[in-house]
Amino acid sequence: MGEQGDPRSEESLRHEYTEVLLTVRHFAGARQAAFPIFIAIMAGVGLVAFGQGQFGRHAAELSRVAGFLVIAIFWLYEERQSEMLDYCIRKAISLERSLRYTLWTERPIGERHTPRPKLIWRVFFSLVTLLWLYGTFVVPLDN
Repeated sequence: MGEQGDPRSEESLRHEYTEVLLTVRHFAGARQAAFPIFIAIMAGVGLVAFGQGQFGRHAAELSRVAGFLVIAIFWLYEERQSEMLDYCIRKAISLERSLRYTLWTERPIGERHTPRPKLIWRVFFSLVTLLWLYGTFVVPLDN
């Protein structure tokens, strides 16, 4: 039985721990895969939105609005990924206490001046949003 009185068998706890670690791997991989997709979509939308007359005025206006939607979708996706990763890491730490494992409980924590990834992503999406706002309202529509 687990150290903290968990009524499940040690085998059951080990299986759950393995599944939690696989889930962490999944979310970490999905997060890394989403970033180049975001960049590619924003590049395409930006080309239409700010293509200097290459596309019709209506398409440029629509693309400028679509850019905000793309930013919002990916930002929300990233927030959810962060929540799920945090949850899974907390769950892994809890299971480690029962199993007497140390992968997460003894991992090195960054220095105090190192920002958390969630903060970095928020700053990134805030800057992209500000840049998109500037482009939308300052860059003239040609046509």
